[in-house]
Amino acid sequence: MAQPVAPADFGVALVCMPFASADRPSIQLGLVGAVAEAAGFPVDLLHFNLDLAAELTPAVYELLCERRSHMTGEWLFAPAAFGPDHAGAEREYFERFPDEFSWCTEIGQDESFFVDLRRVRLPAFVDRCLAAVDWDRYRVVGFSSLFQQNVASLALARRIKERHEGVAIVFGGANMEGEMGEEYARAFPFIDHVVSGEADDAFPALLQALAQGVRPRHVPGLVSRAGPGLERGAPAAPVENLDRLPVPNYAPYFRQAEERGLRPYYQATYTVPYESARGCWWGQKHHCTFCGLNGETIGFRSKSPQRVLAELSALADRHDVCSFVAVDNILDVRYIPTLFAEIERARLDYSFFYEVKANLTREQIRTLHRGGVRRVQPGIESLSTHVLRLMRKGCTMLQNVRCMKWCAYYGIGVNWNLIWGFPGETVEDYKDELEVLRAIRHLEPPVGYGRIWLERFSPHYTDPAFPVRHRRPEASYRYVYPDHVDLVKAAYFFDYEMGDTLAPETHRATHEFVSRWRAEWAAGERHSLTYRRTAGGILIDRNRGPRDQHTLKVTGANALIYEFCSDTMHGPRQIAEHLRRTDERHEYTVEEVRAALTEFCAAGLMLGEDDKYLALALPLNPNW
Repeated sequence: MAQPVAPADFGVALVCMPFASADRPSIQLGLVGAVAEAAGFPVDLLHFNLDLAAELTPAVYELLCERRSHMTGEWLFAPAAFGPDHAGAEREYFERFPDEFSWCTEIGQDESFFVDLRRVRLPAFVDRCLAAVDWDRYRVVGFSSLFQQNVASLALARRIKERHEGVAIVFGGANMEGEMGEEYARAFPFIDHVVSGEADDAFPALLQALAQGVRPRHVPGLVSRAGPGLERGAPAAPVENLDRLPVPNYAPYFRQAEERGLRPYYQATYTVPYESARGCWWGQKHHCTFCGLNGETIGFRSKSPQRVLAELSALADRHDVCSFVAVDNILDVRYIPTLFAEIERARLDYSFFYEVKANLTREQIRTLHRGGVRRVQPGIESLSTHVLRLMRKGCTMLQNVRCMKWCAYYGIGVNWNLIWGFPGETVEDYKDELEVLRAIRHLEPPVGYGRIWLERFSPHYTDPAFPVRHRRPEASYRYVYPDHVDLVKAAYFFDYEMGDTLAPETHRATHEFVSRWRAEWAAGERHSLTYRRTAGGILIDRNRGPRDQHTLKVTGANALIYEFCSDTMHGPRQIAEHLRRTDERHEYTVEEVRAALTEFCAAGLMLGEDDKYLALALPLNPNW
C-alpha cells in the first residue's frame, strides 16, 4: 500500500490539448483546477492547445478547430497516439471525406499539408509537450476531453505513462461519459482512472484517496483500473447547489497566451467562458429527439443571480475582459428580470453569448440586449411547426420568426440552423418552410442546412420507438482508432438510416436558397424590410436589391392591423377587438380583418399560421 501524502505535497497537472480553440480558456480546466485547489491540492494548468496555435498560426489552428462534421481532428493525431502503422490510408480518407479539406486553399495549402501534419509535425509536437514538463513533479495528470481533443490527449498520456510509470493518468470530460469512458479505460491501459459525468466532487475525492494511499473504489462517477479489469463506482449525483462551486482559474491560460505571443491575435476576440446553469429545463419536460447534450445529467440547476453577478465581476476584474460566453445549454429565464436588469441598472459594459429558447417575447429580448446579450443560439432548427413538433421543440414557426425579428431589431446576432430527416415529415412541410424563408430574407440567415446527426444519449439513439436502422459509428471513426477499440461503445456520433423520412433530393431547392442567402449576407448585400410611422399611418420600405426597392403606404385600419401584429402574433378576432377599442366610431368584422391579413401575407409582409399573424417589417426607429 502506498504511503499517505499530504495534499499540499501531492502535485496535480491538468492538461488541455488540441483541438480546443485557443481564443478562450478551458472552463473544464479552470473549474476542476479551482475545485482541486479548494481541496488543498497544488494544481498546474497546462494549455498545450496554445502551443499548437502558436506553431501553426492562430488562423490555421482555428480553422482546424472548426472541423466538426467528421473526426478529422482526431484523425490528424492518430499516428502520434497509436504509432506509425496508423500513418497510412490518407488517400482513402481524402477521397471519402473531401469536404473536410475543401478549405485548405484558403491557407495556400494542399493535401500534402495534412499528410505532413499527421506523419511529422503532430507527433513531434506531442514529443515536445512531453519534454516541456518535468512530469515527475506530479502524482496525477488529468486530461479534459471535449469534442476532438481525445486522440491528442491519448497521445500525450501514453508517452507520460511510458516515461513516468508512477504518475496516475486521469481522463474526464464529455467524451468520457457513460460507456464511452469505460471503453477508453478498457482499451488503453495507460489510463488509470476515468471520471464519468460531473467531476466537481469525484475528482477531489479521487485525489484524496490517492493521497491517502487507498484504492478509490467507492468514488461515485469513477472508473478505475484494478489489475486486468476495471472497478466502477456508482453514478455520480449531479451537483444541485451550483453556488458552492468556485470561480474558475483562468490566470494560467492568459499567462501562457502572453508567453506564446498569442495575445495580440486573440485580444480583440477574447471571451471568458462561465457557467450559470447545468442541464436543460425544457429537456426535463420534453427531450428534443435529436439532442444528445447533457447525457445522463439533463436535470436543470442554476446559480442564483447574485452568485452569477459576483462571478462575472470577479472574472472581469481578474482578467480585464468584459466579453463572456455562457456554456449553459439553455438560459434560466429568471435571469431576465434579475441578472440582466441589474447589469443594465449598474451600467456594466459586459457582453454575452447565451443559448436560449426561441419563445422569448419582445420585451424579454429587449431586456437581454440592455443587459449586454449580443449573440444568442435560440435552438431554431426548423421553420415548420409540424417538423418542430416532431422534434419536440415546444415552439412554433411564428415564435421562431418573432425571436429572430426582435433580435435583429435590438442588435442581437442569432446562430441558428435548419435540419431535416424526422420521421413523419412531409413534402408540404418543406415547401411551406421555403416560403417562410423567402419572406424573412431581411433577417440573419441560418448557419447551415442539413440532415440531423445521430448522437449518443439522444432520444433517437436511446428510444427504440424511433425507426432508426443500421446504426453504426460514424464512418470516420474507423480511420482514427486501432481495431481493438470497440467503436460501438466509444463513439458519440453514428451513421444510420431513418424510416418514414423524405429523400435528400426533397431539400435541394431550400439548400440552394440558403446558400445564396448566406453568400449575399457575407458580401454585405442584405435585404431590409422596415416601416416608418406617420400621422396618417405607416410607410413600409422593402429593399430586395437594386432592382426591387419600393415603399408601400398603409393607412387607416390596415395600418392599425399591421402595427398590432408587430410585437407578437394575433388572430383576427383579437385584432377586431383591438380596432374597436382604438376607434370606437367604427365596427370591424372578423372577415374584414382576415381579408386584410391575407393581403399582407400575399405581399410577403406578414406570416400567418393557425389563424395567427405576425408582421415582418422592423420599426425603423431604433428606440421605438
